Amino acid sequence: MKEKLTRSATDKFVGGVCGGVARSLGIDSGLVRIITVVLAFFWGLIVPVYLALWLVLPLEDGGSTGFDDLKKMFGGGNGNTTPPSDYR
Repeated sequence: MKEKLTRSATDKFVGGVCGGVARSLGIDSGLVRIITVVLAFFWGLIVPVYLALWLVLPLEDGGSTGFDDLKKMFGGGNGNTTPPSDYR
């Protein structure tokens, strides 16, 4: 491996996973994307693997993970665990 495995913030088509894997392995990102699509057709397990990598890999330069992005998107993770005062 040439670099630490992270998601790419610049070389991304969907989530940056293929771009990050390609940079980490030192190969062309187009080749990784083609392999990913072919494997998705013939070996369906690649889709959950891609999603898992998107969830756990941070963006390059210390960015957020996909899980962090989901928490922001759905309003979770703000640290407030008590209900509002007008909650009944």
